[in-house]
Amino acid sequence: MPQAGTLAQYVDYARAATEAGVHELFVDFGQTPATLAQRVDLAGRFIEGVRHG
Repeated sequence: MPQAGTLAQYVDYARAATEAGVHELFVDFGQTPATLAQRVDLAGRFIEGVRHG
């Protein structure tokens, strides 16, 4: 499990976990100094990245 990285690295990790059979993954976007709106945007981009590669 990565402790730090870029959004693309987290997307790659999540996709690899899915391919390995993981059915659930918890990612905490609250551990950043970003605003709430920025965290919501980040979470949305993460979801889209996982879905579409």
